[in-house]
Amino acid sequence: MISLLGSLLALAGSILLYLAVPNQKLVARRPAPRSLAGLGWAALAGALALMLLWAGPATAFFIVATIAMLVLTVLPVAAAWLRRPRARAK
Repeated sequence: MISLLGSLLALAGSILLYLAVPNQKLVARRPAPRSLAGLGWAALAGALALMLLWAGPATAFFIVATIAMLVLTVLPVAAAWLRRPRARAK
């Protein structure tokens, strides 16, 4: 259960970090980037703390890093695909 909470917190932290980036395409109006970045880093630190309760230090770090890399790789592509201009059907 603690690993699931840590994974979800890492997921949320990574999404918050993505939303803090100036060129993000997920939302049209960008909220306050500094507060989002701070919350994102805090969530990732919390995820690491939870993972440390469940796994060893190296394992916990790389689990959180892998989740963050996955989200920060897939989310921009998915957001761009959702925001793409659509061709009209004839």
